[in-house]
Amino acid sequence: MATSRRRAPVQERSRAMVEQILEAATRVLSSSGYAQMSTNRIADEAEVSVGSLYRYFGDKEEIFDELRARATDEIMRELTDAIVRASGQPPMVGVRGLVAALVGSLQRHEAVARALVNEMPMGTQANVLPEIERTLAQFTRMYAAQQAPHLSAAELDARIYLAMGITLNSCLRIALERPPELDEDHLIDLVAGMLALGLSA
Repeated sequence: MATSRRRAPVQERSRAMVEQILEAATRVLSSSGYAQMSTNRIADEAEVSVGSLYRYFGDKEEIFDELRARATDEIMRELTDAIVRASGQPPMVGVRGLVAALVGSLQRHEAVARALVNEMPMGTQANVLPEIERTLAQFTRMYAAQQAPHLSAAELDARIYLAMGITLNSCLRIALERPPELDEDHLIDLVAGMLALGLSA
């Protein structure tokens, strides 16, 4: 995702300043949420002046856009690695590895994911992570075509549509909202089992 950051840092000192601001923004986002995040609070947390912050970012939305872009890039790299590993494994093992990788990535980017899910005005049908869903859909289509070649194109589309909702929503719930009494590995097993069954039966 492209951002509208005012000035791309070139010098080492400028790059360090941007990283300092983004790290501070992540801390503010984690502790207070998107609604309470402001450029003043970020500047205070980063121990820089607001003027220094505005050299690189026009407002908090630009800062959040950069955080989201970075989180998406890292999640995509980890997801792509999981897809490569899944291609050489038995179906259930591969699907489980993919689900576990997505849960782990979302946990590592909890502040951004939580803001996207809980606080950004996106609507009930909005996809908070569109790039990730597209990658998952491509993998799912290949998996289903291999496991259930008898499915019609319409049936395949219907199953992929539902599988995307199950995968993303389940992984977000496990990563961000799992009650402590529920075992994470067991939940991942259940999601993987539902997906494997639904896409191959």
